[in-house]
Amino acid sequence: MTTAILNAEGGVIQLDLDPPCALGDTEEEIQETVQGLLDELEESITNVGDDLAKTVSQAVPDALAKVAELLGDHISEQALEHTLHLRKVHSDRAETVQRMWGSAIEQLDFLRHIVLEWSCAAMEHRQGTYANPSTAFALSRLVARTYEVVGEIITLARAGYADGALARWRSLHEICVVAMFLARRSDRCAQMYLSHHCVEELRLLGNDKASGTARATNTYRDQYARALRMQKTAMVIKFGAAFASDYGWASVELGRAKTSFRDLERHVGLETLRRGYQQANSTVHGGALATLTRISLGPGGIDGAEVPPAYGCEVAANYATASLSMMVAELCLGTENADLLAMSMVVHNCAFKIREQIEQAQKKVPGNSPRAKILMLKAAQRKYRVKPQRTSRN
Repeated sequence: MTTAILNAEGGVIQLDLDPPCALGDTEEEIQETVQGLLDELEESITNVGDDLAKTVSQAVPDALAKVAELLGDHISEQALEHTLHLRKVHSDRAETVQRMWGSAIEQLDFLRHIVLEWSCAAMEHRQGTYANPSTAFALSRLVARTYEVVGEIITLARAGYADGALARWRSLHEICVVAMFLARRSDRCAQMYLSHHCVEELRLLGNDKASGTARATNTYRDQYARALRMQKTAMVIKFGAAFASDYGWASVELGRAKTSFRDLERHVGLETLRRGYQQANSTVHGGALATLTRISLGPGGIDGAEVPPAYGCEVAANYATASLSMMVAELCLGTENADLLAMSMVVHNCAFKIREQIEQAQKKVPGNSPRAKILMLKAAQRKYRVKPQRTSRN
């Protein structure tokens, strides 16, 4: 039987047996017995193949896990080394900032405390722009926000995060513009500004619902949303449809259908900081300018010129100083109290000292002299200059 199976050709087994034999008494019984043996053999081979495939399928993930573990250990060693290097870079950058701009940043910290104290004193005296209740409350909250935001700017600047400091100044600039606008307008404008929170909250709730990120609804949330909608409806009926738009409170005050932040900035005369605001925008958004020119972890190049690792920290500190001093100057209008006026003079003197310290430190920056700047500019021009091709004359 074994010999017949091994000699089979084309799937046909030739058996030359004369019944009766051990496989059966007749030819039919012998064929049935042989076919049963073949079926059992095929089933055994199939089972072995399945077991082998299952074993291999289990072995592949195990092998990959082992490889991943080995690679992970190797990468972790490299990552640790890289992390230590970056920590050293961060430390060096913070030391550079402290050496170059440390005094100016300390003065800025002092300045924000004086501005907050000035606002608290103005609330007590109720003079000038703080004479009206809604305006005084709104201004006090806005100045408190400036205190917190300047603190964030200082923290980021001390660590050398120039982009982050400048981005937070962007918020400071917007807060100061709003405060100066409210200081020039009626108390009704401040009331509308404070009531506009319902419009902003409803917009956020609507965005959550539209994007599917809202949490499971509950009775209290639904009641809160209904209360906001009722409040918004009441404000629109009272002030007009323009109230429901962005800066709607300002639109109603100015008698316009729509108002932009640029309009507010122009209205209060803070266009002098427009260039800084645009520069800050480039650090906030994902544009190519910030991607290609801004730096974060060490010396880099801008238009072919090398810049120090602390570049930009003094810019944010300088802009923050300008924002605070200009805001206090606006809020002082109409104030006759000697203490408030004296404190405002302290604010302006401190701002002048910060700018002076920044200018003195900038002179010590390598490559910041007029001659060095000219040489760097020429080197950059030579680097990117394209020589015209000569054309042959016939």
